[in-house]
Amino acid sequence: MRTNLWNLSQNLREALGLRPLGCRAPHHPNAYCDGCAPGETFHCTACGKLQPWCKGAGDDYPDLCDDCWAIAESLHEAIHLPMNELL
Repeated sequence: MRTNLWNLSQNLREALGLRPLGCRAPHHPNAYCDGCAPGETFHCTACGKLQPWCKGAGDDYPDLCDDCWAIAESLHEAIHLPMNELL
């Protein structure tokens, strides 16, 4: 249910022309990021949430958000297997 509410919120924010929830630009501005534009989201295949582009994971798992990528990385460390060996 939480995922559905999160995704609904992201879709409503896009319709209203607002930046996606979770966009890091207001909290971590840098010279290269003006923040995510409305609708700049992707679907995380692990948690199912629409996440802003700035919360996208690295090249190892491009379809995971940063939070899910961190969980996957910690699992790989626990079993002593580098993430790139499973790809």
